[in-house]
This record gives sequence, C-alpha cells and structure tokens, in this order.
Amino acid sequence: MNPPTSLFPSPLPRPLSHARAFLLVAVLSGTVSGAAQAGTRTFGDRVFTFPDDYTLEIAASPPLVERPIEAGFDDQGRLYVTESSGSNDSVEEQLRRRPHRVLRLTDEDHDGVFDTSTVFAAGLMFPEGVLWFEGSLYVAACPEIWKFTDTSGDGVADQREVWFDGKTLTGCANDLHGPYLGPDGWFYWCKGAFAEQTYDLPGRPGWTTRASHVFRARPDASAIEPVFTSGMDNPVGLAWTPEGDLIVAGTFLQHPGGGKRDGLIHAVYGGVWGKDHEVLAGHPRTGPLLPAMTHLGPSAPCGITRYGRDLLVCQFNMRKVSRHLLEPDGSTWRTEDSDFLHCEHPDFHPTDVLQAPDGSVLVIDTGGWYKLCCPTSQLAKPEVPGAIYRLRRSGGEIPVPVPPPRWTAGNPTDYDEQISLLQQDNPHLRRRAAEALGRLGNAAAIPRLLAAAAQASDRFLQHAVSFALIQLDDSKLTREGLHADQPRTIAAAIVALDQSHSDVLTPADVLPHLDSTEPWLREAAFDALDNLPAARAPALAWALQRLAGSDAGIGSLSRIARAFRNDPQTGPTLAEAWFLHPHAAPRQRLLQVFLALEPSSWPAAWNQPLAEALADAGLDLPTAALDLLAARSECPEELQPALSRFARDRDRPAELRLRAFAKLRAPLEEADFAFLARHLEPGQGAPLVLDAARGLAGAPLTLPQRSFLARTLAKAGPLETPVLIEMLDGQSDESLGLDAVQSLEDSGALRFLSPETLDPRFSAFPRSVKDRLAASRALLSEEAAGHSASLATLAADLPTGDPARGSLIFQDPRTACATCHQIGYKGGTLGPDLSRIGSVRTRADLLESIAFPGASFVRSYEPVEIRTRDGDIHYGIIRNQGAATLTLALGPAIPDRELPLSQIESVSPGRISLMPAGLDQLLPPTDLADLLAFLESLR
Repeated sequence: MNPPTSLFPSPLPRPLSHARAFLLVAVLSGTVSGAAQAGTRTFGDRVFTFPDDYTLEIAASPPLVERPIEAGFDDQGRLYVTESSGSNDSVEEQLRRRPHRVLRLTDEDHDGVFDTSTVFAAGLMFPEGVLWFEGSLYVAACPEIWKFTDTSGDGVADQREVWFDGKTLTGCANDLHGPYLGPDGWFYWCKGAFAEQTYDLPGRPGWTTRASHVFRARPDASAIEPVFTSGMDNPVGLAWTPEGDLIVAGTFLQHPGGGKRDGLIHAVYGGVWGKDHEVLAGHPRTGPLLPAMTHLGPSAPCGITRYGRDLLVCQFNMRKVSRHLLEPDGSTWRTEDSDFLHCEHPDFHPTDVLQAPDGSVLVIDTGGWYKLCCPTSQLAKPEVPGAIYRLRRSGGEIPVPVPPPRWTAGNPTDYDEQISLLQQDNPHLRRRAAEALGRLGNAAAIPRLLAAAAQASDRFLQHAVSFALIQLDDSKLTREGLHADQPRTIAAAIVALDQSHSDVLTPADVLPHLDSTEPWLREAAFDALDNLPAARAPALAWALQRLAGSDAGIGSLSRIARAFRNDPQTGPTLAEAWFLHPHAAPRQRLLQVFLALEPSSWPAAWNQPLAEALADAGLDLPTAALDLLAARSECPEELQPALSRFARDRDRPAELRLRAFAKLRAPLEEADFAFLARHLEPGQGAPLVLDAARGLAGAPLTLPQRSFLARTLAKAGPLETPVLIEMLDGQSDESLGLDAVQSLEDSGALRFLSPETLDPRFSAFPRSVKDRLAASRALLSEEAAGHSASLATLAADLPTGDPARGSLIFQDPRTACATCHQIGYKGGTLGPDLSRIGSVRTRADLLESIAFPGASFVRSYEPVEIRTRDGDIHYGIIRNQGAATLTLALGPAIPDRELPLSQIESVSPGRISLMPAGLDQLLPPTDLADLLAFLESLR
C-alpha cells in the first residue's frame, strides 16, 4: 500500500537545508588540550560530553565565523550561516541599522573543517532562519523573509527581494522564524509573540490573529494558511517525522510551574495548544488544548532536526543538544529523552543543529554575547564568540539524508484511499486520513467521520475527526451525529456544530449531556454553552439542583457561570440561589462560584449574601467571603459595616481580621491602629504584613498616625514599603515628609522604588522635602555606576553556602521569596518558576538577579507601565490580554487588576522589577551565600 496522503504526506528525512532560530548565540574557538577520552573532549576551557561512539571536532571558528546563529546547506554542500554583529541594541535600532549578515562557508579539501568564508549577504535585521531552495537563499529577518540570489556565481547575492512581510516587530524579535521546507514542498515559518497580524487566506480575506502560529505557503508565496494555533510565546524550530508528522520546538507551552515551561509538540493540522489565554479567542477549538509531546523545562529550545528516527534539539538555556527517540502513543507520539552533546561552560549556547550531506551532525554554538530578552548577566557580560562543531559516528549505521522530492501541491487528492485508511486499526493512519478528508472538501465523508469518532480513543484522533467536520461545514449532515448511539460521535457533532458558521445548536442538543459519563461528550456540551445564550437559565437551574447535596455541582456551576459571565442575569440568579440554600456547605460553594465569575461590575444582589457570610460564626463562609472581596479592586460601600464588625471582632482569627482591615475604608480607632501596626513587625508572614500595610495605607489616618508609619518605614521590608507609602498621598507636613525620606534612606528602599511610584506620593510636600529626596536619588545614581564592581566584590567576599540552610531562607518572611516564586508545585506565581533555575543561570547571574533584579527580565515577566485616560498609572506584569480587557499582576499577594482596553492611553516597558532590590543588603553574607547555594542546587 502507498504511504497515506495527508497534510504531511510522505515518509521523508529532514530536508538538506532548513532554518530555525531563537535567541542569538556564539562561543569560542579554542585549542585542543590533553588527550580526548571516550565520550569527552576538551577545547580550551570547555569540556564536552557526547555518546561514546561519536567523535567531536571544530568545523569552523573565529575568524572564519564569529557569532553564528542558523545554518543550512545548498545543493553543492556549501554551508550558509546567519551571523550576528553582536549588537544587543533595541530591535527598533537594529531594524534601522540592519547590522547582521549571512556567510557562505566552503570545505575545499573535504576534511570536515571549513576553509573559506565569504559574505553572501549583508545589511540584515536579526536573522532567524535560513533555507536554500532552487538556487536562492531564504532568510527570516524579522519582520520579513528575504529571498537572496547570486546570479553571477561570485558567491555574493546580487538580487534581494522580500518574499514575505509579517509587518510586526516586538521587543524580543520573536515574531518570525524560518522558513523551513516541508515534505509537501511548501514553505513553513513560525509566528511568535502576540502582535496582531492580518492575512488574506484562501476564501477568508482580512483574517486577523494575535496568537502564535506555524504558517505555510507555496514557494511562490501563494495559498498562505495557518497550520496550527497556539498561546505559546515562541514556536521556533520545525522538523518532520519519517511519516510526515510535524514536530515543533517552542517556549512557554504552558504557564511555568513544577519545572515545566518549554518543550516539543506534535503539531497536528488545525490544533490549538497552550497557554490558554485570550489570544486564542475566535480560533476554532475541538475541545481542551492539545498537550505537549515532551516537556523540557525552561530550556529555550530552538534548532531541531530529524536524525534517523530520532530528533535532535538545541536547548539554549541548558547548554546542550538533546536526543529524543519517537515512540507511537495512540495516534500521536511520545519520546525517550537523553543528552547528545553537553557542555557546562556558561557561554556555550547551541542555537541550531543539522545533518551534513556526509551524515555527520553540525552544532551551531552562538556563544555568550546575546543578552537581549535573555535573563543572563546584563552588567558585565563578555562578548564571547561562537563556533561550529561537528559530531561523527565512529561505527555502526550512519543516517544519511537524501534530497526531498519537489512536490508542487500539499493537498491530498485520493478520496477513496483516505476513506479506506480511516477504517484501519492503526490510529496514526486514521488520524492522517481524517486530516486529509477535511482538506478534500467532500461532504460525503461526514457519515464516515462520525462513525470514526466513536472509536476515537485519544485526544489527537478526536481532534482530527472533529476538525475535519468543522472544515467540511455541512450542518445538516453533521446534525445526524446528534442522534447516534455512541457518545463520542455525539461529542464530535456538538464540537463541529458549535464551531460552525451557522447557529444550528439548540439548548436541547446540549443540556442533556452536561452530566454524561463520557468525559469528551461532557466537555463538548459545556464548551458549547458559550455560544448558547438561550441555555443560561436551564443550565444554571440544572447546576443549582446539584449544589445542595455535595461538592459535585461546584465545578459544573463555575463553568456555567463563566460561560454566561456577560449575561446581566447570571449574577442575580446566583444570588437568589443563596436564599434557596440556607446551609453553610452549599453557600460556601456559591461563594466559590462568585469568585470564579469575576464580573467587571459588582452585582448589588451579592451584597446581602456576602454580609451574611461575614456574620457567620464559623470560619468557612467568612473565609470564602474575604477571598471574594480580595479579588475585587474595591469593596462596595454597603458592605463596609459588615466588614467593620468582622475586622474589630477580637474572637476572629488575626489573619482573617487583617484581611478585613485591608478592605475597610473607615477611620481607625487606637486599638485598630495598634493591632495593624503590631503586624508590621519583622518576623510576620508576608501575607499578614501586606494585609496590615493595606489596612493602614487605605484608612483615613491622623497626622500622628502617619508620622508613626513614616518612622516605621525604616525597618519595613521590600514588599510592604510600596503599600505603606500610599499613606503619604496628598500630605504636605514638612516633618512627615522628611521623616519618610530619612526612613527610606535607612531601609535602602530608594534603591528599588521607581520615580513613578515615589513622585506622586511626594507631590504635595514643600520644596525642602522634594530637595532632600532628589539629593538622595542623585547619590544612589552615582553608586549605581559602580554596580559591576560592587557585584564582583560581593561575589568574592561571600563564604561557601549551605543549600539546606538556603532552603529555609527561601521560605523566610524576611525574603518572601516563596511569596512570588514557585519551586515544584509550591509557592507564588508572580515571578518565574525556579524549579530548575540552577541549570539555567550561572552563579554570577543568580547573584545579579538578587542584588539588581531590574538588570534583566525573564520572558513573559517583563514589567509594564500603563497610563489610563483618567490619569491613573498602573505598574505590573501583563497576565492576559483579551479583546476588551487587559489583566495586570500588580504585586505579591495583590489581586490581579482587569483594565478595559478602551480606558488605556498607553502601555510602555517598565524599568523597575516587581522583585524588590536590596535583598543583598537585607541578608547577612552567610545567609546570602546559603540562599545562592540553594538556588544553584535547583536542577
């Protein structure tokens, strides 16, 4: 039987030339020192490990190539290498100057070491991919893909034209990677970042997206279309299995946690991957987001190639090339993972890997020069150049690549063959047949696809069948699936009809399946509620009936409430249920649903239920009510009396009283003030201190109370200081202002408080206070010029640390590290996950991030400053951006804030980290050394 025809129709090795890219990179040339041992070799100060049956050599080094990034061979065996100038200027400046280039390397004597280097093309923006195809070189240099041609044969491109223009360039230049040659003969490339782009797709002009994608088009740039959709930050490298399945290496496949972040996905056609946020809105989905094939942690995977039946993947952060053996897993794949090439040197950063025509493997190492959007040392990073290494297998079979066939069409044509394959036992064949049938456009396949859905036992096969039904888009034939006996067939029909261009689903089609025992059918029914406003009342009634007896109904009710969150009747309906369920258990569940709902405005019908919850003598209802209040930016005036009674009830737990005071906006009695001030003392847990600070800063204080707090700032920690200084707003007493400046000097807080935070607090004080503040800042600016020297001195003076003691310091309230950072599955999520930070950052980088956290920012954790039309300034980290709102994380233990896009005047990059500076001053050297040792141990 012929191999199945599909989107990726043929078992092929990786093309001779390809592209991939990500961060910029380079290393060192170096000389061989000592005798090489089996599986290891040393070049200069670098020790490499690799499989025992391979040898390692340097194929190219400076001055032949300085900072290589990506590479690909032409049909004569010459290597084209994109090279950076070493610039870490802003992307706007690099686009203006275009300082980068492409080199052509030749190995004249065929000894495996390149002899000559010529500049094939200069004047490029940051080049992130290279592909040789039919006499021309295609290079992604964001925002364009360029086509370079050497018509004279002198080794220099004399013709250049833009093959594709993405028209967007974001701060990390991750908008574009590629192109790659697929086994169907089409060009593929990656869109990263979340900038909005518009395309004229076949039959869909003006199609707009902010999500990340892999796109494809014919070599003449026609018939462009998205292959898959994702909320990942940066799909980078592409490779194909022998069967023609697409594998993608990318970053931020999920929100970081438990050591997971980046990885590999099996990119089936039309699939949607995480992270799950608003950039995915409007893209067809066949159910839950598709899972990653292989998790790699915070590795920053970039270059990828197929090597026999294995995949080789560059892991920029982990300083290695990993090897992944593909094993069938239902209709998808799993991998067995190992290291292929590894070097612990901090400036070894592989960015590309490819197979040479002789079967050897080339590894492109860009070195240590890159620091734009890279969380490594920003203050004193040496510009370390790169090199190209060659791995040869010394025995056994060597996978030798062959040129791919030149197909001109990527679409399947044989309908009968695909119908036959759809009925095979092999789930891979059935998945590919479903993909092909969806693209053929023959609606006669719908009954066969519905029948195949009954046997769809894994998520990828479910997706392929459902997406084919979505593509065929015949609601009459698809509705027949709603009357099937098999729940998976009904689920496929619901999914397809829900995504249809015709509004053909009714509440009667969906509601009976909300409590199905078949998970796929139950999920499909819940997902369909989003587009069924007529189903709100019966769906809520159905869930509320299940609320009283057990916890079983809470998840269903939460999902239904979210589906109808924009319906003005949802909130009042839930409030009415409060009075129908007088017992504590169902009422607590209702408050949990209120919390999940997160309406943009507070329904007045909720006030009485919340007041009753705060008055309850137990702990569960008041705690749930305070959770709900904490998630809202403001507490309604009608709830202030109930909140006041709870906050002043000395029989209540202190931590709950503090949470109530944090939302109370009333004058404080002396006993209240003393209670809150007592919980500002060092040694309290970070959440207690922050709630106490919010309670004090938000109350209408007397001048003596403000003066007391101004003096207290001298011993305040980095988390509560920005909250406490809010009590200076609108104040003009000179003594108060001078006391506050003195305390901020003594605590070191002026090192991390930005002008945007401080200036509004001091705007009403007299000139004498402002001059004192300005003088203190000037002195700190002079000190900042010596950061590099002070960091080196600090590192040299630290004693040897103990990781066990360091783990206790990480949890200590003084540092509050665990409030913002997660290790494993414990800790906060405001800052990056640190589960494997010791394998990503060097000791110097870790120390710099502690002492000067604003020196560099981890991707997706960059602070921004947002100015609204009413004059407010918000500083934080963007969690999510939807069609109408932007969600901003403001700080540790502070609820995220949702801002309407219509009210935002500007969004600009922030200069100050939300992680407070000064931790190196707060901790004695022994404690700092222990904390550093603990972070280094996290691998």
